[in-house]
Amino acid sequence: MTNVKFELMKQLSEVEKLISEVEKSLKSYKNLENGKLRMSKSNGCTQYLMIKPGTDKKEYIHSYEKEKIHLLAQREYEEKFHKTLMSTKKRLNRFIEGYDPHELEHVYDAMCDSRKRLVAPIVPSESIYIANWMEEHKGGVNTYGEAMTIRSLRGEYVRSKSEKIIADYLYNNNIPYQYEPKFEMSNYRNVFPDFVVLNVRERRTIYWEHLGRCGEPGYAIKNFNKIMDYEKFGLILGDNLIITVETAERPLNVDIVEEKVKLFLT
Repeated sequence: MTNVKFELMKQLSEVEKLISEVEKSLKSYKNLENGKLRMSKSNGCTQYLMIKPGTDKKEYIHSYEKEKIHLLAQREYEEKFHKTLMSTKKRLNRFIEGYDPHELEHVYDAMCDSRKRLVAPIVPSESIYIANWMEEHKGGVNTYGEAMTIRSLRGEYVRSKSEKIIADYLYNNNIPYQYEPKFEMSNYRNVFPDFVVLNVRERRTIYWEHLGRCGEPGYAIKNFNKIMDYEKFGLILGDNLIITVETAERPLNVDIVEEKVKLFLT
């Protein structure tokens, strides 16, 4: 199941930011007299009235006092908006506090090993899901090219120092990945992206291509065509396909790797 806690935390952060902005705005009305704006119709024209606090007395506001009318209306809107924000914040906090995104997984995890062997979990635990994903997306299946000599921290051999940087960053940040998996096009043509990675929180598979020689026209054209093929067969750049690039003059920027991991995989 989708872990919605992260999205709820983002929503809560947005609500708290709005609360701060509205409270700051409400302070700007300190010189505006207290009262509630009311409107009525007379001979087809709108009349503006103000009711003072603690009374039923209605004071007529002249139509030429347009700024005052707008300020009274804006203040009432912001007061109601603030009240709703505070209520939303309270409900979000209460739900987040009692929400365990792994509650369903715990039903299986709490069983003894003997019983686990008799049961197929409806919702696999995170560790089981990752293990199954790694088995489903086998790496190291591309046998093309010369023998590789650069070794990642996890132990597999990669084709470039930049691919090692990416592999090591994924490994150090506990992001499941496989190097050079097989991706089968619908016309049974196999290609081998540099990485396949798992967004554990969303349980979503994403492919990652590093284009290391984009300064070479032939290489660039070949790989742009590859990206077009990917999108034709369901790997959409910016969705489930990550691209990093470099040239001889502009090597891979590790900060960009970090930003892409934050954006797509955490």
